[in-house]
Amino acid sequence: MTLHLVGDAEADRLLDSDPFALLTGMLLKKR
Repeated sequence: MTLHLVGDAEADRLLDSDPFALLTGMLLKKR
């Protein structure tokens, strides 16, 4: 499953492949 969260293909690929990057991104977005 591919996530399209940021709109940047490379960033979305990183978030999709690295759970820690996804968690960190979600925490930073909430701030």
